[in-house]
Amino acid sequence: MRDALVFWAILTCLFAADIPSDGDTGPVATSHYLPPQTISLRETARERALYDLQRGPVLISGTVSVEKSAQVLVRVTTSLGSCVQREFAAVNGHFMCRYPIDFSCAPSLKPGMLFIDATPETGFNKYNSAEIGIIVYDGKNHVLPDLPAWVTSDLRDKAGRTDQNSSKWLTFRTLANLYMRSRAARIVGVGTPGFDVANKADLEYFKDNISWYDFSGRDRDWSTPLNNRTARTFWQSVWRTWYNPTNDHPLDGNPKNLAVLNYMPYAFSNDYSDILIMYLMRLAGKAPCEDNILQMNREAVQNLLAMQHTGEDNFALPDTRGHRETYTAGAFHYGMFDDGSYLTEGKGWFYNPEFRDYANGGVLNGRATWALGEAIKADPKGPLAAKIKSAIALSVKFCLGDALKYGYAHTTKKGNVFWRDAGEHAYLTLGLLAACSVDPNMQVPDPSGKPQTIRAVCISSLNALVELQKANYQWAVYPNVDSMCIAALADGVELLGECPDSTAWKKAATGAADAWMNAAFDPKEYPAKPVHFGLRISDKEMTYKWSRLNGSGWAPHNFIFFYQSGHWIHALSRLYSVTSDTRYKDRAESIVSYLLGDNPWGVRLLNELGGLYNWVEDTDNDGIEDKLKQDMYPESTCFTQIGIYHLLNAVVAEK
Repeated sequence: MRDALVFWAILTCLFAADIPSDGDTGPVATSHYLPPQTISLRETARERALYDLQRGPVLISGTVSVEKSAQVLVRVTTSLGSCVQREFAAVNGHFMCRYPIDFSCAPSLKPGMLFIDATPETGFNKYNSAEIGIIVYDGKNHVLPDLPAWVTSDLRDKAGRTDQNSSKWLTFRTLANLYMRSRAARIVGVGTPGFDVANKADLEYFKDNISWYDFSGRDRDWSTPLNNRTARTFWQSVWRTWYNPTNDHPLDGNPKNLAVLNYMPYAFSNDYSDILIMYLMRLAGKAPCEDNILQMNREAVQNLLAMQHTGEDNFALPDTRGHRETYTAGAFHYGMFDDGSYLTEGKGWFYNPEFRDYANGGVLNGRATWALGEAIKADPKGPLAAKIKSAIALSVKFCLGDALKYGYAHTTKKGNVFWRDAGEHAYLTLGLLAACSVDPNMQVPDPSGKPQTIRAVCISSLNALVELQKANYQWAVYPNVDSMCIAALADGVELLGECPDSTAWKKAATGAADAWMNAAFDPKEYPAKPVHFGLRISDKEMTYKWSRLNGSGWAPHNFIFFYQSGHWIHALSRLYSVTSDTRYKDRAESIVSYLLGDNPWGVRLLNELGGLYNWVEDTDNDGIEDKLKQDMYPESTCFTQIGIYHLLNAVVAEK
């Protein structure tokens, strides 16, 4: 949940320390907490973050701060679990090699990810190493990679074997150990040089402190549902040991009982939807590491369907202020505990009366509907297709019909209905467009309850977004709002381009993207070339200082939120697909490069587990990010992976 970001203080944060290497002009983080990093691979991440295997061997180049020639140990691990390493000479502070041809016994290049590490030391058990990632695709044959997602894996294969007996175990062990022993993991406070999930204690640590999958329900008999939860695959919104008195209610009613098991994990329906969308997009990749991924998706869809209210009664409860929302048929429950009971006012996250993400229509229905649309698009003839279509129709009934009388939905001057606000309506529209791509004549209710086609409601929804845009090609100061509006409009242009209104959709989308890309930063706040997007506080200015919002309460230094970066990768990729304007692709790729290693720490922020940290900060106000912490979260992780899949689709389509 975005509102949760303000309150996120989970672990003690460690800062990274880098010093510039010869020839490396990128800014580096500085701190006294870690010894200097004297090696860099940032130029490789900057130039080859997305790599078409048709180009041949991958050139790996970097710099090392030494006066004389030195040996550099380079290791390449693939997302399929293979690993090779070799020493190479550094001459005048520079080294290079080619993968796979310069490595003995290296497998041929295949779609997937390469995790590249380099160190001038004798091994990788010190902080002095550089870490980057490269995403490999096959442009000629239009083959996408399967991005890692071990942070959400069930460690269960198609035959039902689990953990060490599972067919996915060897790959998981390689990548989990690589992450837990990495420089990045040690910077954020979870890394251990000797970590090995083959050890029972280390595996349990991973399940309780890293993974979001609900392992407590994995091995039970699912012939009988667990309360409202109807199937096995269930993702908690964070790792199990995150749940505590600051964000959950005590099961025994005793707030002094701080035992971990006294706080039941839960999933917000929107975060759960984000993970599901990411998993649905993984179906497009070749040879997914999880051979039961289709079954996981179908089970996850069943649980999302169970979160939608189908009765005409109001499931909302009075809150501590005495106010009661009105959520009837089609609205989504706020979430679900891992025992299948619903998240309600006064329970779980909402045990704290100040947390009111459910209020005024909430931030749940748009993303849940988006997931339903992606589910029918990914599996249009699957066993759940009819149920998904019914659920989408019910969502339209509530969000664009019944919600009008409750004040959650609104009507534009031209009579187009929109859900809550521009950003939440954009999520909803993305889901409707995904469903429309499968069946444009699907019947859904109009605001009066009469049947209409989903194509018609998509056109009306897109026109509403155009009307909501301000004169300066902006919907809000927040980058996540405008990026999703752009993504929805771009989808509309591609899918419904024959509609006369599509010209206005394209103009609104490109106008907004151009205005955001052209907005300048105060060089005193941020001296580097901007990669990510901040708050657009005027027609021509952006800032990463959220404290510049009146009464925001934020610390007076820069923050970069990666869920917003993921949204922009998504939006720019979709815009590139419908315009062929390479400016959009280039900016999206620069964001990916940053996340894969071209950053002040010189490490993979999008890591071997597929996870991504929530945000980074510039605590000393020198314009360079220096604070990195272990707070991998669905919004940052999933929105980024979703964006990268859209970018890969756009790049592959042009080949």
